[in-house]
Amino acid sequence: MRCAICGIEIDSIDEAIEQDWIPCFYEEETEHEFVCPGCYEIFLELVEDGEMEVKEEYLGKIKYLDEKVKEDLVMGVMLN
Repeated sequence: MRCAICGIEIDSIDEAIEQDWIPCFYEEETEHEFVCPGCYEIFLELVEDGEMEVKEEYLGKIKYLDEKVKEDLVMGVMLN
């Protein structure tokens, strides 16, 4: 797994759980997968509905690393 914000990688789900990674978060309506503890402490907040969301001051300012991976996957599926 790779943090959608900083790109740091972790080898297993067990490690991610032990280190308090967050499995998903939102920037407005867009869902992103996996964020490391360092990034979520800086960029995310828990909102009233119980979801982790990007803090208002960072909205539209983060380039997510998981977006490129999703685009490559779609292209790979379309070409096969």
